[in-house]
Amino acid sequence: MCSTGSETAGSLESFANCLSKFSQYTSVRAVASLNYTHEVFTNSSSIVSSIEFDRDSEFFAIAGVTKKIKIYEYSIVRDAVVDLHYPITEMICESKISCIAWNPYKKHMLSSADYNGIVYMWDTSSNMRTQMFQEHEKRCWSVDFNTMDPKMLASGSDDTKVKLWDWDRSRSVMTIEGGANVCCVKFNPTTRYNLAFGSADHCVHYYDLRHPREALYVFRGHGKAVSYVKFLNGTDMVSASTDSQLKMWSLGCHNAISTFKGHINEKNFVGLATDGDYVACGSENNSLYVYYKGLSRQILTYKFEPARKLIEKPGKDDDSTEFVSAVTWKPNSNVLVAANSQGLVKLLELV
Repeated sequence: MCSTGSETAGSLESFANCLSKFSQYTSVRAVASLNYTHEVFTNSSSIVSSIEFDRDSEFFAIAGVTKKIKIYEYSIVRDAVVDLHYPITEMICESKISCIAWNPYKKHMLSSADYNGIVYMWDTSSNMRTQMFQEHEKRCWSVDFNTMDPKMLASGSDDTKVKLWDWDRSRSVMTIEGGANVCCVKFNPTTRYNLAFGSADHCVHYYDLRHPREALYVFRGHGKAVSYVKFLNGTDMVSASTDSQLKMWSLGCHNAISTFKGHINEKNFVGLATDGDYVACGSENNSLYVYYKGLSRQILTYKFEPARKLIEKPGKDDDSTEFVSAVTWKPNSNVLVAANSQGLVKLLELV
């Protein structure tokens, strides 16, 4: 039988802990709202693809298909009297942005991955592009920094490759052939040498970078492409797939130890975040879902209001095409930031 991390003293203690966590929050409350785009008359998409907090949780960045990375100061957005928020800075990119990641060591360093397959490094204090990695042959879906070795970052692409980069070098230092489109990459936050990635082959692949010829583990169980992988801790991770399921995996156990159902996810990237105990993801019914790791059904949901257009079309009063597209957890807090396909961004508190 597989363990989900450190063993508790007994089943009664485990049950009590689960009950405490399950009953800790009873609702999701919106604290503030902002818009990723202020171009009121545009007919183009405003999908937010990625939201991330910086090293100190002082700022958060929002990026998406408008080709802009916008930086906001969290405390200003949270404490504002009215919901009229402007970024403290923004960077213009040449292509739609699929993913961003802050460096865990250098506060103002941010990386982005885009639809042209290019990985950029940015200095957000000067809005300057400091590095460009251009080896992927197709769209790049994901980028992530190594927490234990912050000079290293990984990227995953539709060209089926995972590439490892050193910020001081212009060429990749390693290439892993994924065998299918790579949708997400994530370093284990507690080790220097371990990396997970999700793929269009329905699997999560886990590698030891010291032995990159073959995966250390391949986790099978999803029915469609794996769009996100996040670590709850050093031994457990959660994955999202367009099979409308989340699955939790433990290193050393080949089968999923939990499956989470309730949200709808059949074709879009809807975001995935965890604080170690709770897991949040978007849904194609324009809602955010929150799960507790010990339960298979959601414990909380938050419904985004449908977009209000200047000119409403008759019979188009539903939000059937809108979906929650990105979510992140503010570290060590009860705060989430989530966004949807209309560019609406919400600061949310679990209460």
